[in-house]
Amino acid sequence: MKLTRLKTVTFNPLLLWSSLLLLLWLGLLLGCALPQPPLPTLSNQPLLIHNVQLVNVVTGDIQPGQSVWIEQGKIQRIAATANDFAAEPAAGKWHQINGNNQYLIPGLQDMHTHSMQLAPQVQHPLWLAAGVTSVRDMSGCMAASDSFVACTEDRKRWQQQLQQGLRSSPRYPIQSSFALNGGAEVPAGMPAYLKLQSAADAKALVVHYQQLGVDQLKLYELLSLQQFHWLSAAAKPAGITLAGHQPWLVPLANALEGGMKSLEHGRLFLFECAAAIGPYKAQPMREGLITSAVWQQILNSQDAQLCQQKMQLLAASDSWWSPTLLTLQLGAKAMLPEFRADPRLNTVPWLLQKLWQADADGMVERGRVVDEQGNAQHPQQQAFALALQHVQQAHKLGVNIIAGTDAPDSFVFTGSGLHDELALYVQAGLTPLQALQTATLNAARYNGTTDHSGQIAVGYDADLVLLAANPLTDIQALRQIQGLVIAGQWYDQDRLNQLQQFAEEQAASLRINLQLISGALRSAMFRQQFAD
Repeated sequence: MKLTRLKTVTFNPLLLWSSLLLLLWLGLLLGCALPQPPLPTLSNQPLLIHNVQLVNVVTGDIQPGQSVWIEQGKIQRIAATANDFAAEPAAGKWHQINGNNQYLIPGLQDMHTHSMQLAPQVQHPLWLAAGVTSVRDMSGCMAASDSFVACTEDRKRWQQQLQQGLRSSPRYPIQSSFALNGGAEVPAGMPAYLKLQSAADAKALVVHYQQLGVDQLKLYELLSLQQFHWLSAAAKPAGITLAGHQPWLVPLANALEGGMKSLEHGRLFLFECAAAIGPYKAQPMREGLITSAVWQQILNSQDAQLCQQKMQLLAASDSWWSPTLLTLQLGAKAMLPEFRADPRLNTVPWLLQKLWQADADGMVERGRVVDEQGNAQHPQQQAFALALQHVQQAHKLGVNIIAGTDAPDSFVFTGSGLHDELALYVQAGLTPLQALQTATLNAARYNGTTDHSGQIAVGYDADLVLLAANPLTDIQALRQIQGLVIAGQWYDQDRLNQLQQFAEEQAASLRINLQLISGALRSAMFRQQFAD
């Protein structure tokens, strides 16, 4: 028997110790407490914002020369600005803020977002710096905690700390589940009922999420019609709403009858209005089903009469539409260098930037159709333009619209993305007032908070944004933020700039990017979703 000679391995002590020190350093880097964003300029103090022009988002009126008294997070009084504040009762009690005849609007609400565990470092500062005081988080956790995705308890804790002036955070009025996607999204080791294979599973799933403090079940593409019916029957008596993507195999009429409170994304009517969609809707969604050629077929078969019928069906229901036009913009603009070099990329962690650019590369590669003459076309450009038309048409037909961005989806910037979305609504044909209402008054209607949010009135939440210019004249005025009040906490312009700078620093930091990678790798939900 021939013996194999074993090679002698020589260890390099310097390399060994360097590797151990590097691992130790990385462990310490990941284990230390994360930096927190700057706190409000003034916390839990009575505020008097005087000499402002109030924007009434209900009527579209502008009220010049007004003063707003704020205490305990609520608007206590609104009146014409007095010439002599010393004559006001208890004048010394109020911290006076001169509005310099600028414009005061209700805080903006982004009705489609996704928060990570690192939201306090890379998302919260950007939302506040952009005047976003409330978000509807459309993601959640299957368990009480997760290393990557923000869970119900995280969001509730952030909101409580916001009220106390101890954290810079938006409000989270609605708590969502993880996306329910037919069962393939459920990692090993989780309860079997989360795969939703029976009506009994649906009931157990609802109880499970109730115990986690969830108000809303997020629905996704791959749910079958049967699974949707099971969920609808189980959620309604429990007082839990259904919202999210229209499942591919669930007709619009069934989705509305089943109680979907909101349907997301601009492709909703691109599919619903297409005469050629039938054969594709008759088979389960799978990768490669909707190719660029099929997209072109869908766009070429748009039926105006069918479209009107589908929009009227939605308008007659209690359901809402969140177009998230920014999610279609990527396909329409991914081939443009200036789009992919947006200066706001400095607010995005390196890991996400890499994923965004790869997504854009895929859009360019898969989104091209070459005609018989050899000319390249991009159906997604036509789809984006058509979605803009759908927003205007749906609004005219009475469809309830709420503004959402889907941040941080690819090239959807947290915070300022809502300004982009509202500008697209104006481009589509809505007036600046109508666009602004989708992120204020309509958002409050959706959340069921019209008695205390969504407009500027006595007794309402003190969530306010001070602007240098009139947004009813030019929606771009939303980008000129001079100050912010949220839950009665005051941020002056310098503090808002500090929040923006903090977010940029965190996005560029090695530590945050390592935390992002580590959190993703340790999250069973993320790993399963990525593999799926």
